[in-house]
Amino acid sequence: MTGKRAPASVRVAYCGMAVALSVVIMLLGGLIPVAVYAVPLLCGLVLLPVKIEFGDASAWATFAATALLSLILGIDKEAAFFYLFIGYYPLVKWKLDSIRRRPVRLLAKIALFAGTIILMYSCLQLLFPMEAFMQEFHEMGTVMLCGLLVMYVFAMLLYDRLLMAAVMIYANRIKPKLPFLRKSS
Repeated sequence: MTGKRAPASVRVAYCGMAVALSVVIMLLGGLIPVAVYAVPLLCGLVLLPVKIEFGDASAWATFAATALLSLILGIDKEAAFFYLFIGYYPLVKWKLDSIRRRPVRLLAKIALFAGTIILMYSCLQLLFPMEAFMQEFHEMGTVMLCGLLVMYVFAMLLYDRLLMAAVMIYANRIKPKLPFLRKSS
């Protein structure tokens, strides 16, 4: 990891570009209604190189800046809230993966995913009480909502697996093409 030896100017520029890229992706996602959940997860992938190259503090600062700008500038507030509530997952994944017992690790991830989505929609309802929004949830019924929650958790577990592949692609294909990172190593 180059975080401790990289010049501050390289770290600030790299993190700034990561924030800019993430905010642009979030803004473009507001134009595509289906992208409410996909775009915040894609922005989470942008945090991986920041974490690898510059450490947790820079990655958390990048996440916070992206979340704040997405909430202020974003077209789709639901996507911005989704990023705020689960976009940090690439930063905490490694801590969860350090849990030795696989069933406990899996339960911790499922609890995080289910808990954050329930908390997110609860906060959305409190901050932006939309009658049509709540009407839609009531029309779905409990069984359908539970089914959607299970599908969401399954999709997030797939995302969890994708993160390791993304790290490998970054390390083997992208990082060698970034000469400014080799100089600071």
